[in-house]
Amino acid sequence: MHKITQKLLSATLAISMLGGVGSTLSFAAENPNPTTVNKVTVTFNNDATSTKGFTWYTSPNFKNSDVQVVKKVGAKKPKFDKGLTFKGTVSTSTNSQKEYVHKAVATGLEPDTEYYFRVGDASLKSWSEVGSFKTAPKKGSFTFIDLADTQAKTEEEAILSAETIEKAMDTIPNADFIVHNGDLVDNGLKEEQWDWLLGHSQESLLNTTFVPSAGNHEDENYAFIDHFNLDVPKNSATETGAYYSYDYSNAHFVVLNSNEDSERYDNFSEEQVNWLKEDVKAAKAKGAKWVIVNIHKGPYTTSNHATDDDIMGPNGVRNQIAPLMAELDIDFVLQGHDHIYARTKPINHEGKASEAEKITVTKKGQTTEYTVNPDGTIYLIPATAGPKVYYKNQDPLLGNAYYNLFEVADENHAAIYGPDPDKNDRPVRGQIQNFVGITVSKNKLVAVTYEIDQNKNNAKPYIIDQFGIIKN
Repeated sequence: MHKITQKLLSATLAISMLGGVGSTLSFAAENPNPTTVNKVTVTFNNDATSTKGFTWYTSPNFKNSDVQVVKKVGAKKPKFDKGLTFKGTVSTSTNSQKEYVHKAVATGLEPDTEYYFRVGDASLKSWSEVGSFKTAPKKGSFTFIDLADTQAKTEEEAILSAETIEKAMDTIPNADFIVHNGDLVDNGLKEEQWDWLLGHSQESLLNTTFVPSAGNHEDENYAFIDHFNLDVPKNSATETGAYYSYDYSNAHFVVLNSNEDSERYDNFSEEQVNWLKEDVKAAKAKGAKWVIVNIHKGPYTTSNHATDDDIMGPNGVRNQIAPLMAELDIDFVLQGHDHIYARTKPINHEGKASEAEKITVTKKGQTTEYTVNPDGTIYLIPATAGPKVYYKNQDPLLGNAYYNLFEVADENHAAIYGPDPDKNDRPVRGQIQNFVGITVSKNKLVAVTYEIDQNKNNAKPYIIDQFGIIKN
């Protein structure tokens, strides 16, 4: 039995034995101890080769914000008294006035090195469970996981999302970090929902670096930025989310915040767009071989939101931001928001699919089609890692010309299970989840997409798509 599911069943059984028939034990109720450290996340913050950002939550009993870090040596247990200690800051949670938010940054770390860590209050001798992370290499290939839209209406659904994260890490054990394309929770102002997702994912998140994008479901009152310690541009607005960037080996990653608005751009401020231009220009001047963008409300998707006005309108993302991606020579865009799997051909600044040489390679029974030196940007939406899924958009406003931009634009694989009983314009919830493993090397990017069907293969991930880009 899967360990997260087993944990919930054990908790439910315990309540039933006490007479609480039909009850479900919430994650928050499992941690009533005022000396508990919870909701720990590890993020990139500044130079990925030498720093890490940490965020965690506690009761107000914790006055100090301490991080202890020690280099990982074989199978030896960490001796934190021999390691490094860093002090952070503490504030009251905007969502939960009875909780403190702690943030700290570890600096001066060695590149391409694994570390153990724990966070807490040294004066109380109260610490989190021991976690681990790896700093970025200065060069060489690397692998990461991409997923999106873990948003859940119930704790049971959040457990499903947590299981997807865990299965992704088990399936791709060499992944150095996880990129999330937004909508982590269903309502960012309800701290209980963060308890559900971050709580049930805690074991996974203690052992990876998490790279979140703000979705429209966490776009108010600093709910997003409270949970992550990110190196955002000076004076940038963070009430609706955050935009930031980081380098990893020979790649430059840009995470955008599509929860802003301006007269010129739907979903983006002019300040953010100007920052994007300068940021990418600077990264290329420093020698970035690859540029990868993460955007929640992406321009090229195949479900409900593809015909939204903020996507296809005059000031929408497709008309204003997508041409900029091609002009800036962005290689790859990771999207969220539309809960379906799809990927495009290379799309140029005119919004047209460009012709490109392709080569096919078969290795260990798996065939990968590579696009060689694409003239334009390839867009991917990895469907959802959570319960909510959408049908393919059949609106005539899109038409064949739009769908000809895509290499893959299938109906949602969850459609075979019929409509959702509570909302029949969507497939039934909770049946299909997806994630992608992406490996970047000197001149090659390979993406392998996995699917989980709760009714097949014992709910174990299997490959549904595999593709790549070659830049000579």
